[in-house]
Amino acid sequence: MRIVIPNFPATDSFVDNVSHTLRNMGHEVLTPAVPLTGQRGALMRLWQDNLGKLFPERWTAAEKWVVSAVGKTTCDMVLCLTQSLRPEVLEILRGSVRHLVAWWGDCPANMRGHGLLATAWDRIYLKDAAAVAKFRTAGLDAELMHEAMNPDWHRRRSSGVSDEVVVAGNYYGYRQFLSVRLMERGVEMALYGPPPPRWSDRRIVAAHRGRYIVRDEKSEIFGAALACLNSTALAEGDSLNCRAFEIAGAGGLQLIEDKPSVATCFEPGREVVVFKSIDDIVEATARARADRDWAHGIREAGHARALAEHTYHHRLTRLLRSL
Repeated sequence: MRIVIPNFPATDSFVDNVSHTLRNMGHEVLTPAVPLTGQRGALMRLWQDNLGKLFPERWTAAEKWVVSAVGKTTCDMVLCLTQSLRPEVLEILRGSVRHLVAWWGDCPANMRGHGLLATAWDRIYLKDAAAVAKFRTAGLDAELMHEAMNPDWHRRRSSGVSDEVVVAGNYYGYRQFLSVRLMERGVEMALYGPPPPRWSDRRIVAAHRGRYIVRDEKSEIFGAALACLNSTALAEGDSLNCRAFEIAGAGGLQLIEDKPSVATCFEPGREVVVFKSIDDIVEATARARADRDWAHGIREAGHARALAEHTYHHRLTRLLRSL
C-alpha cells in the first residue's frame, strides 16, 4: 500500500516507529520533511501553535501538505497519528483516498476542538476504553488500541544493573511530586527527558541528567536501571503510555501504576510490578536490590510478553486487516 502520514517523524516518536514498521512490512510511506530541530525548531513549533490558537480557521502546515501530497500521487490510506484534520480537509481527502484512519496515541483529553469527532474517518483507534465507548455512543467506528514497542531499537542492550530508579518523560506536576516523595524516602532517582519546566522543584532539576533519550540509548538506560518508574498524568485515566511497552522491550524492571488496563497487557506480579502507594514503590525497589533473581524473572517475562504481543508490527497488522 501507499500510505500517507501527515506528521513529522521525529526520532523514536510514535510517527517514527509506525512509519519505520510499515516500511519494514513492505509498504510505501510518505511523511513530511523533518522540521527544524533544537531551539530554532522549538521556537518555530511554538509560533505555529500560537498561530493555530489565534487563527483557528487557518490550515496547518500538515493539512496543506497532506492535501498536496494526495493530489500528486495515488494513495491507499491516510493514517493520522495523534493528529486531527479539519472537516474540509477530510472532505477533500475522502474523494481521493481509499481509507482514512486515525490512531490517537496521546491522552484523548488532549484533543483540541472537535479532535477526531468526525464522520469521515473509516476507523478511529484510541488507547482509552472510556473514550472508545464515548466515540461509539456518538456513532463512530472506534476501537481500543495501545501504542507498542519497536524491537529494532526497544531491545535488551545492557548486561549490568545499577541502583538507580529511572524516570523518562515530561515533568508535569504529578510526576515531579511522585519523584520527590521517593527521593525523600532515600530512593536514588535518575531523570531523563525534556528539560524540566522553570517552575520545577530544585530536586527534580538536580536529578535530571540533561538528556532526551531515544532508541538504543533509551533501551540501554531502561535495561540497566534497578527499576523503571512508569507514571502518567492526571488526565490519562485508565490508559497506558508507550513506555509501558518500551520498558518491557528493553528488559527493564517496570514499576507501573495499578490500573485495570495494565492487566489486559501484562500479568501483574510476574511481568510487571504494579504500585498503589509510595510504600509499594519503596518496597519493590528494596526487593529488587536484595533479590536479583526475582527482579530478573520479571524482566524476562515482561520482555517475552512484549515481543509476543506488543510490537508495532502486531498493532499495524491488526489495523490493516480491519480495512
